[in-house]
Amino acid sequence: QAFPFALASPSSPPPCATGFRGIFLPEDLQRNTPNWRRGTRPRKQRLGGLRMLRRQTGHSSLRRRRVCTRYMKLHRLARVRRKQLASRAVDSPQSGRRQDVALLSDVGLSDGAEPSTLIDAEGAHMIDADDDDDEEMPQVEQTVSAVFSNDQPSPSAASGKASKRGAESSTACPTATETSAADGASEKPRRVVTLLPSVFEGRGPVLFFSYTSACGATQRPMQRAVHTGPEVPKMYYAHTDKVHEYNAVINILRQGGLYRLRADSHRWSLLWSNHPPPETLRAIKPCQKTNHFPGSHHLGRKDLIWRNIARMKKRYGAPYEITPEVFILPREMESFNATRSNDPEGLWIWKPCSSSCGRGIKVLSSSIAQEEARELGRKRGIIQRYVPEPLLIDGYKFDLRIYVVVLSYDPLKIYINDEGLVRIATEKYSNSPESLSSRTMHLTNYSVNKQSDKFVQNTDGRGAKTGVEKETKGGALNEEEEGSRAFKWSLAELKEYFKQKGLDYEKMTAGIEDLVIKTCLAVELPLRSEWSKALLQEEEGWSARGENGCHRSSCFEMYGFDVLMDSAMKAWLLEVNICPSLSSGSPLDKRIKTKLVADSLTLAGIRPPPSMWRQNREAAQRASRAGVMEPDSKDCGTSINSMTQGHLELRSGRLLACKSAFDAVALFDQADWDLVLDAHDEDFRCGGLKRIYPAVDSEAYVAFQEEESYCNIVLRKWQEAGGGELFTNPEHSRLLPPWVPRQLCFSRT
Repeated sequence: QAFPFALASPSSPPPCATGFRGIFLPEDLQRNTPNWRRGTRPRKQRLGGLRMLRRQTGHSSLRRRRVCTRYMKLHRLARVRRKQLASRAVDSPQSGRRQDVALLSDVGLSDGAEPSTLIDAEGAHMIDADDDDDEEMPQVEQTVSAVFSNDQPSPSAASGKASKRGAESSTACPTATETSAADGASEKPRRVVTLLPSVFEGRGPVLFFSYTSACGATQRPMQRAVHTGPEVPKMYYAHTDKVHEYNAVINILRQGGLYRLRADSHRWSLLWSNHPPPETLRAIKPCQKTNHFPGSHHLGRKDLIWRNIARMKKRYGAPYEITPEVFILPREMESFNATRSNDPEGLWIWKPCSSSCGRGIKVLSSSIAQEEARELGRKRGIIQRYVPEPLLIDGYKFDLRIYVVVLSYDPLKIYINDEGLVRIATEKYSNSPESLSSRTMHLTNYSVNKQSDKFVQNTDGRGAKTGVEKETKGGALNEEEEGSRAFKWSLAELKEYFKQKGLDYEKMTAGIEDLVIKTCLAVELPLRSEWSKALLQEEEGWSARGENGCHRSSCFEMYGFDVLMDSAMKAWLLEVNICPSLSSGSPLDKRIKTKLVADSLTLAGIRPPPSMWRQNREAAQRASRAGVMEPDSKDCGTSINSMTQGHLELRSGRLLACKSAFDAVALFDQADWDLVLDAHDEDFRCGGLKRIYPAVDSEAYVAFQEEESYCNIVLRKWQEAGGGELFTNPEHSRLLPPWVPRQLCFSRT
């Protein structure tokens, strides 16, 4: 199952790469290839794939040598089988043709497959490097040997092959649940899509993603979930090789019932990639989602985010002092030299503009040598003022990785995860100039401190203690206990530590939420410009739509905010990661990040296609009993998405002229209520995510917006009028028009 099969033409190199386990069938088996000539392929060309595999994977790994050995065995088996087919084709060419086609079907290829089509038995063209192939590879060799053997397949195996030959075309990758072993083993059950009905009567459901049992997280409530039957149409996702492939993402999508295919097929419901290029964005359909906004590098690049925050600070002053002072080099080198000469005792930290994992970071003093200063002036990066008095955990410096999910920028919908990571340095903090070269003292990056001999991994309650539990027994940690302290905590463990030390955890979280909202407001303008340019409608802003139906809610994004707390409990933004690491390096990481991915995908609201309901009567009946009606294609986006920017500006004045929020809500029409119902539905499926914007106090942030958008006005007025209480409080029922659907469910998922 872990072995992907591929056909590679002799004119092109095999599509194998480091970390990729591949086997390539001989060219002579490709009867449907126009250039096929039996017996004319030289040995050098036939074994070119093996040489490529050895050259790219090396000889040092026992696992890779096993791959090469089985590769040779398959070539020998294929050579025997080719001779058998050739002898049969002489007597009956048509019979040989049918057997050859059946052989290709047995390994997962249809007769009309392209030679370059890559088939993966797990539904993915790249296998996770963490997978253990030592147990799965012998089974694959058995299966392939059976395919090329003279023995006739058993009736059960023949029926399995017949079912596979009737499967879908090679556009989608066959998955492990669709392939049956040649020895007659029973087929694995198909992946089951789980739907989450709306809390309102008659509104369409979304896909529900539960937590994997291996992550160790407590499963979210499943009472509202509706499991579809095996007869429903398949749903797909695409994961490109432009971004790293994480187990947390792949496992959640598989468990959610989605099958993997290539991104160029455009049949996916979710595209997991980097920033979508304009041509991809314009091709997105209303019910499709992608995990990045175009132009979010304005948030992720250290120089660009500082420019956006500096612009807001210049305009609004002290409220936007959310990040330490920054100079962009080499353009602002003269300003930096003047500043450090006025502050000879100051400390600075130099960072490359677009690197990660602590690469290239240096801590400097104002009294650096002139030669070193000139060298810095020639490099592209930023130099940031070092926070002089950071908050410490028992003498150790730490920072916070806060996970944020933005569903849209118009309206601005920001959710913050209830769990994050506390990353602690492995050497006690000192601000003396002699200690500036110690990276494990001044840098809290996990990739830096895990190299230290003192680093202790957090086993999430399955082994080593964090140090918080031990301190509750009285006093500070002794040397032995301190040596066993974990250097990565969860926010829950930090909250317990704050409670022991008498620190105000709620004040810290309020400051972080304020920092996140102001940062998103600072980058909204450049992101709006990037969005309209990509869709070739620069005057429309967020109202721009793609030619196939792409709208402002087609994208969502997960961010990793790196925040440092000072001794006065003020939060400072260090940087924002637009592709935060989702690797499961420890049980703590696995639990937090797997849960984050599942909650984010459920919150994003991936809509099932209408065909799922038209072709699946049983699931439709179950969902109907849950209050779900068959959705129409227009339900994939609210009706407000079809309005032009000019139309929305006219509607804004009408709502802003109202004296109270209740008067504004009374003027809501169907498009406005669609926006409200979507937001309320999202709150009831957010899992461990908490909405911080819009909120009851959203009016405090209106001053930081050049012009408040109509969608933001609608949600702000709804929150000020009571938010979700409008649907539950009888006193407010007069504000609801009779055509607004009833809320049937009041339990959050």
